[in-house]
Amino acid sequence: MNEKGFFASMCDFFCGLFSSGSDKNTAVASASTASNDGLTGVERYIRNHAATAKQLTGVEKYIRNQTALKPVTGVEAYIQNQATAKPLTGVEKYIRRQG
Repeated sequence: MNEKGFFASMCDFFCGLFSSGSDKNTAVASASTASNDGLTGVERYIRNHAATAKQLTGVEKYIRNQTALKPVTGVEAYIQNQATAKPLTGVEKYIRRQG
């Protein structure tokens, strides 16, 4: 008998020794496959929680608001600052012209 065949027969022996019956094993296997849809426990929890959740938490609202805001470029920030800037004094106008 080769080594792989011997190892396989030993595995079969121990599986048969520690199993309590084929009906029980198939019932457990079919129950676990019915409840296991390929998702992890965390994924199932999130899916179930998302389906039952009606209101957003403060953190979820904050994250959604942050993703809705688009980043401001340097040019946009400059234009916004200039729009809200106070009018130039005579000295500032003179310095800018000499500039």
